[in-house]
Amino acid sequence: MLELTLEWAPAPRAVVLAGSHAGGEAVWIEHRGGLVSLSDIDLYVLLDDDGECRAARARSRDSLKVLARRCLAFGLAAPLEVGFHTPSGIQRLPARPGTIELSRHGRVIHGDARALDLVPRFREGDVSAEEILLLLENRGCELLWCRPLLSADAPLDRLKGRHATLKCALDLAAAACLLGGEYPDGARSRIGRARERRPEATRPQEWAEAEELDRLWEAALSWRGGEVAALAPANAEEEWGATVRGWTRVWREASGRLAPGAPGEPVARALAMAGRARLRRRVRDALLPRARVPASRRGIWSALGGTVQHRVHASATLLLVAAGAGLPRPLPPRAAEALARLGVVPRAACGEWDAASPAVVEAWDRWLLDGQRTAPPA
Repeated sequence: MLELTLEWAPAPRAVVLAGSHAGGEAVWIEHRGGLVSLSDIDLYVLLDDDGECRAARARSRDSLKVLARRCLAFGLAAPLEVGFHTPSGIQRLPARPGTIELSRHGRVIHGDARALDLVPRFREGDVSAEEILLLLENRGCELLWCRPLLSADAPLDRLKGRHATLKCALDLAAAACLLGGEYPDGARSRIGRARERRPEATRPQEWAEAEELDRLWEAALSWRGGEVAALAPANAEEEWGATVRGWTRVWREASGRLAPGAPGEPVARALAMAGRARLRRRVRDALLPRARVPASRRGIWSALGGTVQHRVHASATLLLVAAGAGLPRPLPPRAAEALARLGVVPRAACGEWDAASPAVVEAWDRWLLDGQRTAPPA
């Protein structure tokens, strides 16, 4: 992966490995006679100035069509997440779980070993409710992305789908800990603490929800421990549904923490979360030049609904809330109308879950990320 990165940024000050590969929790499988990682590789590339960062990003975008094939040849069946930063940009990284993980486990794999000295040292309680909600919202989009993989023809795709499902399940424990002002090191420690801070169940429904989440977490820990196996499509769908239900419960808590006065009804709350940024930020966001966002999906009119990021995330939330309630193929009228108001999904697709979900995934991947997840398969 370093070889690819150096093609985009030929003379970096440093390249730092982060994420599960740095922390020793990456998941590997045997595929076609070799080892392949199902875990994303996260790299921070330190460059001298903003111009170098822009040029490196442009080169990385230009390679997107062949990136998945090249990554698989190098032993990576997951996205290669590379961030290009100046020294001052590294120093301004916000208080979020990724920054905490970078300070704890980041490893310089190329260049100046002192690059890690630039990383801010945050305490667990420094992570804001906004950042916790953003973590959950991104995982929500990932849940929509991975669902079709669970029943794919290719065995590798089914493994990728289950890996993403269980990764999202683990991050429910991370979010639960962060909501308590904590972020223990390692997935097992976070699950243990999330269980400890969970309110004691007093009703049969609460017992069932706790047992379902515990089964998910045990499956995720076994997966991280090397017990990697695809499930039959029906069982994988059941596991995905359990993750979605757990996600919905933690999302309710996180969104309530961020906006205590938000409506309790989920559709109204999702719309409120879409518009949570101040109007000035929403207008500024609407005026930004965004080549990857279609003109019909941006503009001043959209500022009332929220920033591009928040509207995409809220669209995913509406679909996950519907899925958690039983995945009705025709969406409930209120959810369909809310989707149309958010302006992410074409109006013709807003009434059907199966049509709206790929539209939200494409917007998330191509508008907010770099397009790796919806690029043609390797």
